[in-house]
Amino acid sequence: MDTSTLIPITLRAYQNLKYLLICLFVGVLLLWSMTFYYDYQSDLSILPQFRIINDFGVSFFYSSLFEIISFLIFLKIAQEYLRLFQMTHITLTFKDVSLYELYFLPCILISIVIFIPITNALRYIALSFPDYSWDVYFPTYFFQLSMVESYLPLFILYGYIYLNVNLFLDYKEWRKQQIFLPDSPIPTLRSYPKAIEAWDDQGETIVSLQDIIYFEVESKNYFAYTKGRTYNIRKNLSELENELNPQHFFRVNRAVILNLSFLKNYAFWENDKYIVRLNDSKTEFVMQRSRVKELKERLSGNFPE
Repeated sequence: MDTSTLIPITLRAYQNLKYLLICLFVGVLLLWSMTFYYDYQSDLSILPQFRIINDFGVSFFYSSLFEIISFLIFLKIAQEYLRLFQMTHITLTFKDVSLYELYFLPCILISIVIFIPITNALRYIALSFPDYSWDVYFPTYFFQLSMVESYLPLFILYGYIYLNVNLFLDYKEWRKQQIFLPDSPIPTLRSYPKAIEAWDDQGETIVSLQDIIYFEVESKNYFAYTKGRTYNIRKNLSELENELNPQHFFRVNRAVILNLSFLKNYAFWENDKYIVRLNDSKTEFVMQRSRVKELKERLSGNFPE
């Protein structure tokens, strides 16, 4: 393994519902395994309306429902924490991984301070209904140091499980991508086409590839865009990707292959996606963050003529 290679890092909780449910399930399991859960048992006495439910059911509802909100807040803060400090890649060295782990600790502490008042306010509203009292709520339910002491072991354990599982998955995904990359540079003797057959409403023609800004597929129809004209082409994007010179053309996403000569810039957008802008200052495409590294290699000239 090349430990000097940069690996994209991400946190997957909010990428899709499956990851989110798994994260919440793991959090609830850890919650039940930590002793601070029993500190809340005494509060159940103010729940007479639930006496028809067995103690286990009440305990599960009480301890899990409100803390799921805590886990949701933590997962969102963790995602924004990495985005704010632009933690997008990591080198697989002991030093860098250790620093990555260390930099994540303030995120856990900040999360606890933020979600304690929120979660406890919701708990107080539910448990004290309809008899509310400021003297009871503050500071008993608002914020106390003992609350931090109770939450800290759980969320340090949960946070680092979450962080390192995602790091492992990022590494696996990166390794999977390496399988499909060539082990050696593209042969310099390989010849690439300089033009492509195309047609429009006026008839068939041959279009120079250097004049094509990008190729795109729409509803199973394939197009080549030049300045002021749009042509139909017969080849699909997979065929084009295999035939075109990789130094000049790049697959931005499933629907677009871009001529890098017309690239203006790219920038982070949201949800692990980037915006790729063309030099006409109006055409933009969305690109996954996992494609950024390869784009940088193309722009830096790693693919010879």
